[in-house]
Amino acid sequence: MSATLPDYSVRRSPRARRVRLTVTARDGLVVTLPARASLARAEEAVRARHVWASHALESVAVRRSELLAPASERLPIHVDLRGFGERFTVDYHQSAAAGVRVTERDGQLVATGDITDAEECLRALRRWRDRAARERLPVVLGAHAAPLGVSPQRVTVRGQRSRWGSCSSRGTISLNRDLIFLPRHMLDYILIHELAHLVHPNHSREFHALVSHWFEGASDVRRNMREASHYVPAWAVE
Repeated sequence: MSATLPDYSVRRSPRARRVRLTVTARDGLVVTLPARASLARAEEAVRARHVWASHALESVAVRRSELLAPASERLPIHVDLRGFGERFTVDYHQSAAAGVRVTERDGQLVATGDITDAEECLRALRRWRDRAARERLPVVLGAHAAPLGVSPQRVTVRGQRSRWGSCSSRGTISLNRDLIFLPRHMLDYILIHELAHLVHPNHSREFHALVSHWFEGASDVRRNMREASHYVPAWAVE
């Protein structure tokens, strides 16, 4: 009897040289194919690794159910910015205003407008998240950069899909807006990691040695970063 295969989606990548399987809470099981590979290779890959895929899907099942819950069930009653020691209660106030707007005041996030529209509430909260990240993350990055004697040419904060940060060859550091939800030790590790790329634009032994010199316990935090996405609340995941 052939095994029942788990559900999966297929992506094509012009940079992929082989078939790759990944499992995340947000996307489930994804098969990445080289640009010219046939769809049949996706099924072959899933069939060959269906035991691994099933176990991986089980490990993210709870988180995946949170992300796939209706918008009304994802609306938060509080928001934690762990790395900054900030907690906000969220108050929802119906008004005649079009759409929904979220403002920050005295430890509260106040959502006003048509709050019966849960999807619009989520969009408004995410817009606040973006503003909060742009305000906070470059400041902390700068606080690390100064004593280390390095300085990025430019800092951007945006919604990176698969990276917490990156550093370009021109010295631009790009930070994932969802970093504001991580505990401080993870946040600091990522910032120092990207600052170290201003010295070593690679992942060489010298690069990792510099990160460890600048950040005590870097190797332990690096191993734990695979769990970091669980700190991002379901309402913030797009």
